Amino acid sequence: MMAALSCYPPEWDDDERMSFLFSAFKQTRDVNTSDWDGKMKFWIPLILKHARAQGLLSISLSQLERDFRRKGFAPLGLRIVIQEMMRQGTLRKESDYVSNVSSGWLSWGMRQLVIRPLRWTIGTVLGSQMGPDEPLVIPEIIKERAALVLQRYQSSPLRALPLLSEEEVRTLCAEICPNPSALNLVLLQLQGDKKICVLERAGKKLVKFVRVSVGQVDPISESDLGIYELQQSEKLLSERLQSAGEESDRLTEEARTYNRAGNKHQALRCLRKRKLLERRITELQNKQDTVQGILERIAAAETDRKVVSAYQMGVSALKLALKDVTMEKAESIVDQIQEYCDLQDDLSQTLASVSDADIDSEDLEKELNDILQKEEMIVDLPDVPSGPVVISPQRPTEWKTDQASRSPADGSFSRSVPEPVLQ
Repeated sequence: MMAALSCYPPEWDDDERMSFLFSAFKQTRDVNTSDWDGKMKFWIPLILKHARAQGLLSISLSQLERDFRRKGFAPLGLRIVIQEMMRQGTLRKESDYVSNVSSGWLSWGMRQLVIRPLRWTIGTVLGSQMGPDEPLVIPEIIKERAALVLQRYQSSPLRALPLLSEEEVRTLCAEICPNPSALNLVLLQLQGDKKICVLERAGKKLVKFVRVSVGQVDPISESDLGIYELQQSEKLLSERLQSAGEESDRLTEEARTYNRAGNKHQALRCLRKRKLLERRITELQNKQDTVQGILERIAAAETDRKVVSAYQMGVSALKLALKDVTMEKAESIVDQIQEYCDLQDDLSQTLASVSDADIDSEDLEKELNDILQKEEMIVDLPDVPSGPVVISPQRPTEWKTDQASRSPADGSFSRSVPEPVLQ
């Protein structure tokens, strides 16, 4: 049965479907292409998904047969599936993977610290024969884990250290690489990608990671080793200071106890020891201050170096931006701008002063007088009558006489207008 951490595919409960998928492959793909491809499309993604869910960087045929056992039966075609995955590059023999990486850009330290343990493991388990238990690495998952380790380092306080010890690296990668073999594979990948350097010094294994926003790691330098030694010295001094402080507190408490018990001699003896210890604490504190001062100066120098480098990059960028710009060219451009601005002003003034000499002012005055006379004639016209229009033309005299006898002021006009008589 599959391991608990893996996800079962939808077909896993379909006995008929799983009977087909658990059956052996045909002799060749040409015999039944759909049968062959259907099984490959099922098993290859499932194996990779299972490895990710289990946190496996390498697998073996026997392991897969155990993990995918269903109702007491193991898949019969897994060997063919593994061969196809190796042909595609999805799986690789661990021995071939180690040899391929070690033939590239690797330091002596990596060969001593990582490759030899891996080869020893392979030889111990398999000897010189290939078998179902041979480890097969999954390069895709190894690269994913390597990226996670690098991200973990760059987001941790350890990124301030130039070098990490083997213990610090294992602690950093404990959740990502739970066993030494997985960690060694990840370190191999990071070394092959030029993201770390590995070195052994005085029996200690040291690892240098690439800095943030830097493409490749620089080789471990004497400066890196010097800073590492200073940081280790500071750490050691801090531990000794803490221990001495605890011892001083203990002696003080013992002196009080002896004094309360009336044993003045022992109380004075404890105080004398505490006095000597306080001198030792002062010496340790002075040494620690000196080491911290040196480290602070180194950090300040590194900051100054980065600032100067940024200045140099800025000057280079500014120089490139002003490459074709000269004072003479700038003055020439300004003169041309002024010249064209003056030309534009002249054109605007010319267009705005169109001559009206061809227009006769006497004609204009005459036209104006005619307009004024017409307006006066319109003003002197009689008022429009407000009474009704006479429709019958046969009695105009009678109607006018009647109208004259009426006064519009008394308001009777609008009330007693006789209706026109139609004859």
